[in-house]
Amino acid sequence: MEKMKKIITIKIGGSVLFTDRNKLDEFRMAHIVDQIISLRERSIYSVLIVSGAVACGSHFINKQLAAGVGQIRLMSLLQRIFQNKQLEIAQILLTREQLNSDRVSFELKSLLDSCIESNVIPIFNENDVVELNSFGGNDLLAAELSIAFKVDQLIIMSTMAGSKFGVGGGETKIQAATLLQEKKIMSTIVNGKLKNVILDSIL
Repeated sequence: MEKMKKIITIKIGGSVLFTDRNKLDEFRMAHIVDQIISLRERSIYSVLIVSGAVACGSHFINKQLAAGVGQIRLMSLLQRIFQNKQLEIAQILLTREQLNSDRVSFELKSLLDSCIESNVIPIFNENDVVELNSFGGNDLLAAELSIAFKVDQLIIMSTMAGSKFGVGGGETKIQAATLLQEKKIMSTIVNGKLKNVILDSIL
């Protein structure tokens, strides 16, 4: 496989993935996958951080249970969409304590290398079943992973509406951007529902 010229992280907000009727938007998800494929053709590799699990399981009152149920539903749909495009995904759930471990951090970098070599797209998320919001939201997880992997750019896909099931919002996006600025990593916050917004945001 051709060596990737760039590695970017893409954080997909829960509000991007749902329709106005609070159903997973398969059409939009497929469009995001098409953009990721287009990036690979330009030798740009994507690491994904995907929110929305709690929203998928929101009929359960307990948020940790909702996250556990919702993760399966969300990943099952993503797996089907990616497989239809001849790509595999790998799900990795993390807590802050794990990411702060030197051993785990080293293993994650090795795992990323394996994903690139094996044509697999890694999808990260907070392990909300074990520890709810240990990073304070996926925006900050995306920033931490961007730093750990020394990526070229972080793209945060969001909407003005936000998600009632998530945490963070505009404040955590500013915190994430500030963290990356200190490490000289570019970050871009975009309207995730615009056509080709990922391709148009690559710096």
